[in-house]
Amino acid sequence: MLTIYAIPHSLYCAKLRIALRHKQLEWKEELPPGGVGSDHFRSIIPSGNIPTLNDGGFILGDSEAIIEYLEEAHPDNSLMPENPRHRAKYREMSRFHDTRLEPVLRQFFPLVDPANRDQSQIGAATIAMNARLAQLDAMLSGFDHVTLRLFDCGYPITFIWLRAITDRLGGAVQWPENVVAYDRWLRSTHAVSEEIAHYMPHVEDWLASKLGASQ
Repeated sequence: MLTIYAIPHSLYCAKLRIALRHKQLEWKEELPPGGVGSDHFRSIIPSGNIPTLNDGGFILGDSEAIIEYLEEAHPDNSLMPENPRHRAKYREMSRFHDTRLEPVLRQFFPLVDPANRDQSQIGAATIAMNARLAQLDAMLSGFDHVTLRLFDCGYPITFIWLRAITDRLGGAVQWPENVVAYDRWLRSTHAVSEEIAHYMPHVEDWLASKLGASQ
């Protein structure tokens, strides 16, 4: 059985679980031995990446690399098409999430704590996020929504965090039409809806820990 080293609130661990659920693979999940950043965990994987896969002693970090490995090792319920150009576009969309959209989301996290809240920073993060969502809106116009794909694994949990945080911060995030329709379709898929049910308590716990009595 596959072993995944993961932590509860990680977006990228959730991204990997969506792929695992879609491919109907069995896995067990453990906290990183010794804790994230520990010497013990880095002796297993020098990068200290979360999530990390242990497949019978084969160790691999980074959610994207793990998903692509699982796609090749377990080709059923594929997340990738045969056409090389289509495969490249799927990777482009997935990289956009990991390197463009999600890093802007991270700007909001420290602002949830009322002690760190700064309206100018909220405004700047909102402007940056609106720009990324507008880009995503244009990119999505070339895709239909039929079955889950590689790039679909990363977006749903980012959307959940974005709504949960900005609803509390009062930011004026603009959700373009294609993005709204895409989010709705993602939630309708079995793998995503199952992961959301598993993941939402961790979102609420994290928010409660930051907001406390002010929530």
